[in-house]
Amino acid sequence: MNKIREDLEELTTKILVDNDMLYKVPVDIISVAKNYGIDVYEAEFDNEVSGAIQYDKNTEKFEIIVNKNNAWVRKRFTIAHELGHYFLHRDMLKDSNVHVDTLYRAVAIQIDEETKEREKEVDYFAGALLMNEGVVEKLMQSYEISEIAKILDVSYSAMTVRLNILGLF
Repeated sequence: MNKIREDLEELTTKILVDNDMLYKVPVDIISVAKNYGIDVYEAEFDNEVSGAIQYDKNTEKFEIIVNKNNAWVRKRFTIAHELGHYFLHRDMLKDSNVHVDTLYRAVAIQIDEETKEREKEVDYFAGALLMNEGVVEKLMQSYEISEIAKILDVSYSAMTVRLNILGLF
């Protein structure tokens, strides 16, 4: 595992420990956000938009907005993804006010390499936050992939990506 991934695994584990959620599954992602003073809302977005994080300079608070039309497991991943932006790119967010996340894979949107790398990083963060490596390894001893996805309240697709990343699938 490269240094960035190691750092992200360490950071997400620390966040889970600090929120007393390391071994509580599924991770209560909305409570994690609230514990950092971030409110989570749902809104109507185009299908290409999964969520956004914005900073209000007047209140000096962040808020996350998710697409109310998405499945619950998608909303959870989006919230975790936006928390990744909060933990990894907070200063940049304070400067730009709103960061909207679109489904880059689903639409032909041209983005620069730096943005692609940031998005990959926060996707990794989201996966590590919702599917902690140690927890996943423990669950793999007793359950099938589809059962683990249900236990962790993530999509089967997200679960298989995480298992591939961890070399467990």
